[in-house]
Amino acid sequence: MLGRSRLQNSRWAVAALAAACIALAACGSSGSSNTSGGGGGGTAAAPTTLHLAFGADMQVPDPDIFYELEGNAVVTSVYEGLVRYKPDSNQFEGALATSWTVSPDGKTYSFTLRPNVKFHDGTVMDSTAVEKSFQRRTKVNSSPAYMLADVASYETPNPMTFIVKLKNPVSPFLDYLAAPYGPKVVSPAVVAAHAGNDEAQSWLKSHDAGTGPYTISSFVPGQKYVLSAFNDYWGGKPYVQEIDISIQPNIATQELDLENGQLDMILHGLPTPDVQSLQAKGFEVHQFPANLKTLIFVNENKGIFKDSALRTALRSAIDKNSIVSSVYGSRATVSNQIYPTGELPANLGADTPTYDPSKLKDMVAGLSDKSVELEYDTQDPTNQRVADEVQAELQSAGLSVQVRGIPISQVFALPSEPGQAPDLLIDSTNPDASHPDTWIRIYMNTKGALNYLQCSVPAADSAMDQGLASTDPAGIASDYGKAGDLIAQSGCFITIADVKETVVARKGYTDYVHQLPTLFTIRFGDLKSAG
Repeated sequence: MLGRSRLQNSRWAVAALAAACIALAACGSSGSSNTSGGGGGGTAAAPTTLHLAFGADMQVPDPDIFYELEGNAVVTSVYEGLVRYKPDSNQFEGALATSWTVSPDGKTYSFTLRPNVKFHDGTVMDSTAVEKSFQRRTKVNSSPAYMLADVASYETPNPMTFIVKLKNPVSPFLDYLAAPYGPKVVSPAVVAAHAGNDEAQSWLKSHDAGTGPYTISSFVPGQKYVLSAFNDYWGGKPYVQEIDISIQPNIATQELDLENGQLDMILHGLPTPDVQSLQAKGFEVHQFPANLKTLIFVNENKGIFKDSALRTALRSAIDKNSIVSSVYGSRATVSNQIYPTGELPANLGADTPTYDPSKLKDMVAGLSDKSVELEYDTQDPTNQRVADEVQAELQSAGLSVQVRGIPISQVFALPSEPGQAPDLLIDSTNPDASHPDTWIRIYMNTKGALNYLQCSVPAADSAMDQGLASTDPAGIASDYGKAGDLIAQSGCFITIADVKETVVARKGYTDYVHQLPTLFTIRFGDLKSAG
C-alpha cells in the first residue's frame, strides 16, 4: 500500500538524525492520573510562569519537521491538529474540528471546523488554511509527511468544511491526525510572508504560526525556549502565562534545581528512588498511562535462538513480575500484550507465557554452545537494570551471558548491520500514535525500519496489511490481534513492562492532562492553580 515503505524509511532517517534527542530515560506510566505528596515541595498557589528543563535540545519547532520526543512540550503547546486524543485514551475528541464523518468505504473524511479560531498572527482559521497546511506538509516532505502519503485530494466547499479524499482506506488515518507528529494547522499568512524558497522553514526554526494556547516568544537552540500564553486562544486564556524551558542534560542537576525552586516540574528522566525521595519531601508525583513499552528483541538469525523451541522456552524463563517490581515499582505494570497500552482490547495480541524457567534450563543442558550476547540501549538507564535482571535469570538457566550497553545510534544501525546484531536486545520505545499499526509495522514487520534484529513473520505481515486497509472496527481489531498473536508466538519479541509517564512537580497546580502517545509532556494550557 502506498506510504508504508515511506513510513518505515522516514522513521529510520529521523532516528539516525535525532539519536541523541530520543532518550527514553526512565519515563513513568500508570492507569489514571495519580497524585500524591505531603507538606513542602512548593507554594500554596502555583506561579503563572512555569520553569522546566529539557534533557536535550530539540531540532526545530516546525511541526512539519519535528519528529522527536524531547520537544513535544513545545510543538503540542503551540500547534494543533483537527482532532486529538481524549486524556489517557485512544478515543478522539475535536480540536480544530468540532465533528467529522467518514464514508463507508473509508476514503472520504469530512471535517466541520471550529469557528472563530485565530492564529497567533491574528488571522482567522478556515478550510483554505487547513488545506494549505496539509499541502505544506507534503511539500516540505520531511519525516512526518508519511501520514499524508495516501491522500488523493482536498476539498473546501465552504469556509468551515474541510474534506480529505484518500486513494485507499487507511485505518489509522484519524490516529495520524491526532498524533503528536500529525498534521498541524499553520497560518498561511505567516508562511506566505516568510516563504523564501523553503516554505518558511527558515522562519519557523525560531518562530511559530500556530493556533495553540502558547506562542513562541524566544527560541535559542541549545540554550532556552520561552512560550507565552496566547490570550485569544479559542479554548480560553491559559492560567500559566509563560513557560520557561532551559536545556539541562544532567537529570541530577534538574533534581537539585527542582528542590531549590529554580524548576517547577520535571517531566521525565528521574530514577525511581529519586521520585520516591522527592515525594517524601512533599513534591507531587503524577503518573499517567503511556504508549511506552520495554521489551526484549530476540535474534532468530544467529546464535542459539535460531531454534524456535529455545525462543519459546526463553519466553517462559523471563519473570516479568519480578523485573517490574524490582526495577520500576509503581512506575510500570507487567506487559501482557504485544501492543502498547490501549491500542487493542486486552484479550488481543496477548503475551502471557506461564513462568517456568525449568523449560529453558532443560534445553540449555543439552547445548554445546551456551554463550549469549545481551545488549541494551544506554539512552534509558533503566534498561541496564532490566538487562542485569535478565542476565541473572539466564545464567541461572545455565547460559553464559555477556552484557553490553550500546548507544541509541548503534541500536538504530542494527537493521542495516545484521553481522553486528546481538542475540538479545533490551529497549524501551514508543509508537507514533495510539493505533496498533504505528507500533507493530515499525518494530515487528519484516520490512520494519526499527525491526532491530530482523525477525520475519510473513503471516503477521499479511494480517497487518489486512488491518491497515480495513474499514470495520471489529475486523481491524481482529487482524491486528492475529498479527500480535503470531508475533508473540514467534518468540522474537518478549514484552516486559508498560512504562508510565511520571511527572514530579512543586505543589500548587491542578488539572493535569496527559495523552497516551504524547510523551515527555502534559497539556500546559489546562493547568490551573490550586490556590
